[in-house]
Amino acid sequence: MPIALEFPQWAQILFIILGGACVGSFLNVVIIRLPRNRSIVAPRSRTFPWRSPIPWHRNIPIWSYVVSLGRCLQSGLHYSPRYLIVEVLTPLLFLAIYMVHGWTMETLVYAIFTSCLIAGSFIDLDLRILPDSLTLGAWAVALLMALFQAQGYPLNIWQAVFGSIVGYASFWILSRGYFWLTGDEGLGGGDVKLMGFIGAVLGIEGVLITVLVGSLTGAVVGLILMGIFRKGRRFPIPFGPFLAAGALVSVLELDLFSYWLVI
Repeated sequence: MPIALEFPQWAQILFIILGGACVGSFLNVVIIRLPRNRSIVAPRSRTFPWRSPIPWHRNIPIWSYVVSLGRCLQSGLHYSPRYLIVEVLTPLLFLAIYMVHGWTMETLVYAIFTSCLIAGSFIDLDLRILPDSLTLGAWAVALLMALFQAQGYPLNIWQAVFGSIVGYASFWILSRGYFWLTGDEGLGGGDVKLMGFIGAVLGIEGVLITVLVGSLTGAVVGLILMGIFRKGRRFPIPFGPFLAAGALVSVLELDLFSYWLVI
């Protein structure tokens, strides 16, 4: 469904890039504060370690990081490059979604979905957890949007419910099977809940694509990292980012498997 307000294409692209950079800046706040049970609204961002408020012009996404060379101007300490990565990655993904789905409400829905995936992925990379406040909260909102037939939502309530069941149940069975065979918790509960959320947005087909792409990329990256660090199969690797990558393949309608067959 097209968005009511129409703009020239150049203005649409500019809006998506600037808006995506601002969303990325906010996601950095979510990534830091949400798993630590801190408010994502207040207080405003502060310097480290003196905790004094950061001036507004030092909160401009991407630009402020580049100008300061990734350093706190008061202490000289370097910020994590993750701040810049998230602020660049978010608008790039938003733009890719726009290129596929156009200036539509579907693009807005998928942009919100992608924001949740980005936040979850980087939290998982940092702390090896996926907070319930993110996975279950986003899952509940997704089902409510399907129930009330929100504009641009890709599924009806039954498709969302069945997708949730398939996504959650498949990974729960997989996690229990892995535990039964190895005695280790190879997949965390956060991954299972994330799959329930993904199923509520992408449906059964999206779940299948997510599992296939996530498993393949996770296995390849895992083998590479185990070779580099010379670790055994118990080398812990967060799986959330791979599930997010698989979900994005579905959102962007990338027919990777046909491409590989041609190659």
